[in-house]
This record gives sequence, structure tokens and C-alpha cells, in this order.
Amino acid sequence: NTKTKPYAGVAQLLDELTRRQVPSAILSNKPEPFTILTVKELLSAWSFYPIRGARPDTPRKPDPAGALTIIAELGASPADCLYLGDTDTDMKTAVAAGMYAVGATWGFRPGEELEASGAQSLIDEPTGLLELL
Repeated sequence: NTKTKPYAGVAQLLDELTRRQVPSAILSNKPEPFTILTVKELLSAWSFYPIRGARPDTPRKPDPAGALTIIAELGASPADCLYLGDTDTDMKTAVAAGMYAVGATWGFRPGEELEASGAQSLIDEPTGLLELL
């Protein structure tokens, strides 16, 4: 869809994360082939590893299995990871995985819902994430 694009400010955030050499991964409940295609089409200017979508061998979010697999692939610990999301499912996933849950209020759900689902911080624009690193 030619109307699909990242939210305003996402490019600036990703540019700065790249400059700071912050490892970034993607976890989606959308089918993995679609997730990879979406990243390739919309986010190819930045590097993400790993990229995981829905797989038959992994329970979907909010089960923490996918997030924990990503953490292991990065050689990190959950306490050292930040999870940015815009739904209650994302916040529940972060909490279940032991990650720091950050709710994006510019996405699909209001801040109150994100906080009720476990968000430890809320940000109103993408670059607000940089203050939490």
C-alpha cells in the first residue's frame, strides 16, 4: 500500500539508535513472511536483528516466548532490554519477558490502557525513547 509509512519521528529515532549502535529487533504477531516483507519495504534503511513474526512453533504475544528467543539471540538478559510497543498485548509481553515496557501513545491504544497493561514509561513521540536509554 503506497499510503503505508512509518509514523512521524520514527526515522529520526532509528537514525539515532543506529548512530548509538543500539541493537534493535522486531517481534510481531503478524505472519513472519509478511513481517519480513514489511520491514524490507518500509524500514530497509535500518538494521534489525532478529526479525520475528508469528511462527507455528512459537506462541503468539503476549506469551513471552518470542521475546525471550530474541533476547537469547542477542546474547542479552531481559533486564537489559527495553520493549517499545503500542498495544496492551505488547506491554503484557514485555512484562512477562521481564523487559522494561515502554508504551507508545501515538499508536493504537491510549496511554491509560498501556499503563494498565504494564507500561513502565509512556512516550508521546518516537524520539522520547532516547531519554530512556
